[in-house]
Amino acid sequence: MNNLNKMNNLHIILIILFIFSLILNYLSFNSNMTALQLVNDMGIGYNLGNTYNCCNMTGENIIENEEIKLFGIILPTKNKVREIRKNGFKTIRFQILYNSYIYNNNTIKSELIYKIKEFINLISNLNMYLILSIKHTREFWDSEGKNSKDKYINFWKQIANELANSDEHLIFETMYEIGYLIYLDKMYNYYKDKDYYLSQDFINLIRDSGGFNTKRLLIIPMLSSDYELSLINFEYAQYKIPKDPNNKLAISIYYYFPCEDNNEQNILESINLYDTYGYSEIVYPHMEWGSSQNYKNIFNNFNYMKQKFTDKGFPIIIGEVGILNDYIKENNSIEQFLYVLFSMSYEYEGILPCLWDIPINSSIYKNFYYNKESSKWSNDKFQKIFNKISHGKFIKSFDYYSQTNLETEENSFLGFYCIYPGQKRIIKVFINVRFNTHINDSFVITVYTSDKESNFIEFYFKEKDGKRQYDGTSIFTIDAEELELYFYVEATAMFKEDYMIINNITVQYEETYLRFDYISYKSDVLKEINS
Repeated sequence: MNNLNKMNNLHIILIILFIFSLILNYLSFNSNMTALQLVNDMGIGYNLGNTYNCCNMTGENIIENEEIKLFGIILPTKNKVREIRKNGFKTIRFQILYNSYIYNNNTIKSELIYKIKEFINLISNLNMYLILSIKHTREFWDSEGKNSKDKYINFWKQIANELANSDEHLIFETMYEIGYLIYLDKMYNYYKDKDYYLSQDFINLIRDSGGFNTKRLLIIPMLSSDYELSLINFEYAQYKIPKDPNNKLAISIYYYFPCEDNNEQNILESINLYDTYGYSEIVYPHMEWGSSQNYKNIFNNFNYMKQKFTDKGFPIIIGEVGILNDYIKENNSIEQFLYVLFSMSYEYEGILPCLWDIPINSSIYKNFYYNKESSKWSNDKFQKIFNKISHGKFIKSFDYYSQTNLETEENSFLGFYCIYPGQKRIIKVFINVRFNTHINDSFVITVYTSDKESNFIEFYFKEKDGKRQYDGTSIFTIDAEELELYFYVEATAMFKEDYMIINNITVQYEETYLRFDYISYKSDVLKEINS
């Protein structure tokens, strides 16, 4: 009998050791993942609205510690989060504005830290990831100028030290909506000579704080949250990605149901408001999504993210994906947009989209996806879309590529028509133009590109340089056989828009490459959504 008891005890011990080894192996595997591998494991993400945006800007008397409910928030519980997990989301993005929970010495009140720890443990126990982010907090940055950096650093030191023992299911995002900051005169004048703004200081202090923080994934925002403004900053402001000794950084952007993308004057006015005030209240809504150009744009944007970031080891966190909630969009457009963006993210290594959903019980917003009180979707198709995508059952855009050595760009942004061929060698460039009237002075088209050594090259054309076509347009040609052009081609008719229109630019490559058949892809996407 004693021998039997000993065998049973030994059996129990072996089982315990085996389970313990599995836990250690999992933690080790998680810790040793590259940034790309970790983001791939994060699946798709869900935002909890403005949960824990702790700021009382109403001037009303409120119950102590109830600031977190000012946005009509349904606070997260285990059951609510479990329901979100069942709908296919493996990552929660959880942003905090600390204003009402700050002591005079610029430290965060302990009760808020306790609430955050509780939620982190809840997420970890459900085998989910949590992205913890600081909101831009424009209100105190604007008023305190240079002292804001000290407050920001002090916040992150406290957060890093308090959460150093939370495993790598917890991910830190340095700040979001940083575009609100860099356009403020006080902040811009102070930081304009710093390559990394606040991000490098953030990385250094997190890595030096020990524990899991030494290998935790860190998310760095572009200089603007908006996708297109991010590209402008990256390309033209020569934004530099900060250095991480552990090479575990991701880049964050937003990707919203697009505003009107054909009216360049509206976009320019919006950017001018950024320059003047630090933010833009003007929105020019694009009420429908699903044109061939929309499909082509999203395909090009994903390829751009791949070439510029993920191919270089930097995953992309699309921290907020959704529609502009102040406008009721047509459901079919929303369904297409969400289906295409989230399914494409599964096809491209290292790209994680997080659905932005709004708080409910709020008169501020008119639309939402998932009701966290009733655990019901506003549209049954949304639930079907996310469940299918999270299980890998979706129409794959990679199946709709064809071989070609031509690429055409018909969409302009701020007067520029841009193609980014990556490492493909360009042998010819064609610019198709329609003139509204004759232009006899100076040049009318400028083309920017570069050679293999990244030397900047410009071409200038006058109206007479074009070859007249049967449809009344003119073709301007660059024979680049001897020039070895690479990387990008940009054509602009800057300051001549009243006289002429660039219809498109076409680039011919030395070798064939994959081209996206968006018409067939869209047809099958619609069949899948409506099946």
